[in-house]
Amino acid sequence: MQKLKAEIWDKVQFIFRNYYDRMIHCASYYEGKVDLSALRKSLYRIVEAYPILRSSFNSSPINPSWTVNEQFCEEEMADAVYCDDLQKSVHLSLGGEISYKAKFQFKMTVHYCGNNSAISLLVNHMCMDGADFKYLIGKIVEGYNIIVRGEDIKSLSLKSGERGVNQLYKDMSDEDAKTARGLMKNVSRTGVKNKFAFTDDEECATCFNLRKLDKDFIDALKSKGKQLGATLNDVFVAAYARAISEYLEESDDKRIAVTCMKNLRDHIDSGESENLTNLTGFMPCVLDGVEGEFEQTLASVVEKTKSAKEDEFCGLYGLPLMALAFKVFPFSIAEFAIKIGYENPLIGMSNIGIISEEAITADGLKCVDAFMTGATKFKPYIQLTTTTFKGETTMCIAEKCSEEDSRRINALLDSVIEELKTFAR
Repeated sequence: MQKLKAEIWDKVQFIFRNYYDRMIHCASYYEGKVDLSALRKSLYRIVEAYPILRSSFNSSPINPSWTVNEQFCEEEMADAVYCDDLQKSVHLSLGGEISYKAKFQFKMTVHYCGNNSAISLLVNHMCMDGADFKYLIGKIVEGYNIIVRGEDIKSLSLKSGERGVNQLYKDMSDEDAKTARGLMKNVSRTGVKNKFAFTDDEECATCFNLRKLDKDFIDALKSKGKQLGATLNDVFVAAYARAISEYLEESDDKRIAVTCMKNLRDHIDSGESENLTNLTGFMPCVLDGVEGEFEQTLASVVEKTKSAKEDEFCGLYGLPLMALAFKVFPFSIAEFAIKIGYENPLIGMSNIGIISEEAITADGLKCVDAFMTGATKFKPYIQLTTTTFKGETTMCIAEKCSEEDSRRINALLDSVIEELKTFAR
């Protein structure tokens, strides 16, 4: 029976299971009907190539690992659902969870509604992060197109290699690699305890709170931001920080910490991981406050992010500390130590970036919309995720919460947009 090594972030995502659902989510909507058989064949080829997708996690207290499941068939690759409301059906599917013990670490569903269809995909975050999730989705669609054109699916090219963090150091000089491997500083601990004012309601359900920003609006934000030396992500962080400041629990501390997720593939010359994996780091942005005009907050954000980005080891801090904990201690003790030492961000933001229209356009179908979001957070943690498709940006806060909590989250999203409108004017 084949075993796979549990890498650092596989273990950390498992340890953080009480903070979020460990899922990453994607939905794409089409005019026309997706060929279920072709989709299953494509996914089968990919699951063959990537054993992590058909493995069960063994949470051994000593040394956890993955056990690869060798018996599987095409029919298991995707389910079909017939519905009257595509979005409702998709969101219901995305709200599910996959056990780390399950045979497969993904769940794909094709939703049919009249002459339209949608694909929803859930993957265990222990297997990969947003960057490789985009890669996976692109390859599934590429394989689908090969099949519907009547070509050989074996021609589908798939990357292969290690899943571990060592690949982050391979393109560095010996001196830089030595320095990077010694970066023990724990950047997850910002010292800021301010958090979103959720209710104490215990009757909670997963909900996806979405907002769309059209292309013209995004272009205006980019243009205005560029004039001030800010990226679009900087603008989003500033708007998010200003908006959420009005929805925090009462505190004398006026600081706000928005922790952004950093794609560590920037430290690899190719910009790509060798395999499906997690290569993510924390990039906290701690603001002293958000009083004054939007431009003042944005200037503070730019200062913080510029300083972080100019650090050639940005995002790599703390990885050696986690690696050491897993190396020195049995997993059960390392889990306890990491829970004490590491702070899951109370206020997070993840810009997954552009979803390529070409990458997810299935032959014979028009892709009309798509979005991705990270894990569904549990109270009191909250995260804003952004993805851009056809120039439009989808903002999503996925949260397991009550109806009143969802109302507050939607009010927050409206406030974020109002902040952006004020800036764009």
